[in-house]
Amino acid sequence: MLPNKHVFYGAIFSFMIWISFPIPLWGIVLVFASSVLIDFDHYLWYVVKKKDWSLKNAYNFLRYTDHGKTLMVFHTVEFLVLTAILSYWWIGFFYIFTGMIFHSALDIMEMGRRNLKYREFFLVRVLF
Repeated sequence: MLPNKHVFYGAIFSFMIWISFPIPLWGIVLVFASSVLIDFDHYLWYVVKKKDWSLKNAYNFLRYTDHGKTLMVFHTVEFLVLTAILSYWWIGFFYIFTGMIFHSALDIMEMGRRNLKYREFFLVRVLF
């Protein structure tokens, strides 16, 4: 899913949470930011692969690239679990976790819509 769609849906999701639950504004900002910025791992993958720091080049490249079995570390179950565990020590991590789960749900729905067969969600399967 393209970043502009994540921004749009993330804004709607954050607004719905804001009007539904007594969460402080900084928590809503964390939900929104994490629902978009989780895709930073795509940019990091591009930088490592192409050795190019241009955000514009990365966007143009990634827009037309099927990531297939490429591991996006912020999208892994292990990273989500780590964020959930950290939320026991600081509530901000729970807001971050919420945004990341929403983002991942959007990605999975997009994969189904586009009939994409595979994406790696487990770090341990890549490491072992």
